Amino acid sequence: MRTRIFNKMTTPEIEAYIARGGDTIFIAVGVVECHGHMPVDCETIGPEAYCKLLTEKADGLALVNLPYFYPGATVTSSATVHLTISSGIAYLKEICHSLVDQGFKRLFLVSGHGPASLTINAFCREFFEETLIHPCHLMRIGNSMPQMGKIDPEKGPTEEQLKALEVFGSKTYGAYKIMGQMEYLPVDPDYVATAPERIPNDPELANFSEVYREFGGYTCQVYSDPRQHGGGRIFKSEEERLAVCTMGEEAMRQDVENCRIVELKERLAVYQDYVRRCYEKFPRLKHVRT
Repeated sequence: MRTRIFNKMTTPEIEAYIARGGDTIFIAVGVVECHGHMPVDCETIGPEAYCKLLTEKADGLALVNLPYFYPGATVTSSATVHLTISSGIAYLKEICHSLVDQGFKRLFLVSGHGPASLTINAFCREFFEETLIHPCHLMRIGNSMPQMGKIDPEKGPTEEQLKALEVFGSKTYGAYKIMGQMEYLPVDPDYVATAPERIPNDPELANFSEVYREFGGYTCQVYSDPRQHGGGRIFKSEEERLAVCTMGEEAMRQDVENCRIVELKERLAVYQDYVRRCYEKFPRLKHVRT
């Protein structure tokens, strides 16, 4: 196929995919928020890149350009675009009802933002109740953190641990390479990197969250200083940027190679048939949208 990105396909290309039985779409759910030296769409470009790679493995299409959803604690930054959870749910419903009407029956929503689950998980259940189609929220394609032993508090990380952290941290940069947008990552040969100033969470937030987590609750965080959500780097040269982005791309491709997305896609089809039989067994349940 010329491309699997839905937004960049032609009408005949999309119709041909559906006509041959294609029914799978990966939807990148993003956010635009402050992120230090990273572009503010870094948690949008990551899901988009994973969607692109997943389509190649699982014969699907990727829907991108959905960057504006509930951000969470970074709402205090002038760089953060804020939408409510309820508006995000409503927006996803409109999009996914359309996709189902268009012929897509297996929907996978990919996110890379912590609070995204507040929007997407609620949407998935409500949409399922309305349609008996189960959208799957893919919160983790690869390891959320590298597999390595505990870092020695006195000696610090070993060379092996440092390498694992370097590879893990490069994935966000790799996403820009996969999506052909490396030019948005800043390069400044004259920039002098200094140790970043650590801006700790306020004790009121940290102390409350510490205890509340024991009860399984979700803390409605607000940062008093947007620098509490920093990160990113300014590259000294385009060569350095390319090297880091290439490392990240390779790591993301390995994540997708190792994941069981094809098996999940196949089992989802069987599960949705099972659900319909369950609802036929209990006619008192409300009719679903057809």
